[in-house]
Amino acid sequence: QQTVTVYALPSVSAGSDQTVCSGGDVTLSGSGASTYTWNNGVSNSVVFNPTVTKTYTVTGTDANGCVNTDDVVVTVLSLPSISGATDVCIGASTTLSGSGTASSSSPWLSSNTSVATVTSSGVVTGVSGGTTTITYTDNNGCQVQETVTVNGLPSISAGSDVSTCAGSAVTLSGSGGTSYVWNNSVTNGVSFVPTSTTTYTVTGTDANGCENTDDVVVTVNALPTISGTTTVCVGSTTDLDGSGTPATSNPWTSSNTGIATINSSGLVTGVASGTTTITYTNSNNCSITTTVTVNGGTNVSAGADLSVCSGTSVTLSGTGASSYSWDNGITNGTAFTPTTTATYTVTGTDGN
Repeated sequence: QQTVTVYALPSVSAGSDQTVCSGGDVTLSGSGASTYTWNNGVSNSVVFNPTVTKTYTVTGTDANGCVNTDDVVVTVLSLPSISGATDVCIGASTTLSGSGTASSSSPWLSSNTSVATVTSSGVVTGVSGGTTTITYTDNNGCQVQETVTVNGLPSISAGSDVSTCAGSAVTLSGSGGTSYVWNNSVTNGVSFVPTSTTTYTVTGTDANGCENTDDVVVTVNALPTISGTTTVCVGSTTDLDGSGTPATSNPWTSSNTGIATINSSGLVTGVASGTTTITYTNSNNCSITTTVTVNGGTNVSAGADLSVCSGTSVTLSGTGASSYSWDNGITNGTAFTPTTTATYTVTGTDGN
């Protein structure tokens, strides 16, 4: 007789089926036996990264050398994806979209909310310059990440405030960006004539598409005026007045001092017949001009010297002018009887 012992097979278990996101770690461990061998290159209780959904089989051997098997299914889920612009400017927003169905709670997360925040619908708002990692989680718990760059705003300058005179052209040019748009119909770098004091705003955009603004005030000063007689005779003077506060030095100038000179208080003296341009400049450095005409002197004649006998009447008549005035009580063209030898002077005035 021979005694034969029959051993029961071990109750080998491969464990519960598993679900993992692509790229995730999986550890398969058999139970119910002493040693375990897996197919598909898997080692018992050793982490591995499955790439596709598969069924894995474990063969377990007990102390009696009896063998049994069991299967486990590892389902590999695809990762979601993120689409949308990943650059944003401080204070601006960009919207990201995640593929598939989003997680029901907090599908979006920013690793650094001081750089950028993100809402549950994927709206990213730039807070400060730098980068942050945005994570999107789908309803399977699988995650994908994207780096969002927040670009700082450019330092845009509209230039220094401008003071100009009415009717003068001004050119405004922005700096600190790559392109510029002005309000009030101004074109960057193109001259224009402002009509009143105005604040102009430039919006500058840099190479990243980020915008910033700056203002410049253009003050338009009214032109002064000149009043007074603008005709003068050679050797005579006329006084001109300029409105407002005069410039501190040389408020008055003559374009031709050979025709007429003018002093700092506006007194014009005729030098020779002709015309000259007189310019007045006020304290705002605004100027106005007027033309002064200098008329030549008249060729007045009192006539030839006379010799008469006492008691004889004489008639003196000037020539070369339009009207005449004599000294010593004489009337032009009217006879009188001189009593002593005397010199008589006539002053003749012409049409000017």
